[in-house]
Amino acid sequence: MNRNQKRVLDYYRSLESKLGYKFITWETKHFGYYPQEKPTISEQHAQELMQDLIAKNAHLTREDLVLDAGCGYGVVACYLAKKTKAKIIGIDINQYEIHKAKARAEKLGLQNKVSFFVKDYSKTGFPKNHFDATYTMETLSHSPDLQKTLKEFFRILKPGGRIALFEYTLAPDSEFSSYEMSMLDLGVAGTAAMGLKAFRHDAFADVLRKIGFRNVKEQNITKNFAPSVHRLRNISRIPYIFIKLTGLQKHFVNAMIAIEWSRFVDKGLWRYCIFTAEKPER
Repeated sequence: MNRNQKRVLDYYRSLESKLGYKFITWETKHFGYYPQEKPTISEQHAQELMQDLIAKNAHLTREDLVLDAGCGYGVVACYLAKKTKAKIIGIDINQYEIHKAKARAEKLGLQNKVSFFVKDYSKTGFPKNHFDATYTMETLSHSPDLQKTLKEFFRILKPGGRIALFEYTLAPDSEFSSYEMSMLDLGVAGTAAMGLKAFRHDAFADVLRKIGFRNVKEQNITKNFAPSVHRLRNISRIPYIFIKLTGLQKHFVNAMIAIEWSRFVDKGLWRYCIFTAEKPER
């Protein structure tokens, strides 16, 4: 295990993360999608709608072999396997979460459709030209070497294979105030999001093209994920008053992000985007 992997594991093993992901997001470690015509749906419904967008944007079918890169507790993989009938392999470096993912699949009777392994998505060990599709759900920010990770995705995709990356992008550093930059850096360090600053507004699609992907498309769905951010902000308001007064932001980084980074969304500094692309047939 290298230093960066240890940082990621330390973040997800922290008490704040375990409690937050269990009781506030129900082990579904991603934001929700709120249709503008239905802004008052439940967070759980919004999370399922976000998962539906993976199936739609990756064009998943029952014949596909699909990689979930950074699968966590296996919530998304199990949901998509049940919905699309695709065979899904989930990988994560967190052995505890892989154990929980396997238990989830068994409980849902999906053992023949979903499998989970402890692997690094930057060096998977899978054969080249192996998967029909690969997706990420807010996990690439943990990659310390984004180029290496994307090249690995390209290698293991079959010719004509698809990617659907649900990830954040940031404005240029020059658009952040000094205080905002300090809060960004605190969040990046505290959540082991060492790759986040490689995702810049209107620039990441070019990174995919340079790797070799074609038909690269970017969808900005920030307006649809903003209610999910605002929900966490509202939950964290009172705890954060105490946290800030006592100078404990580093120890409660998720609560800090819920308050400080929600302002980034409102100011256009933080976006949520869907990136889709294909590996050329030849």
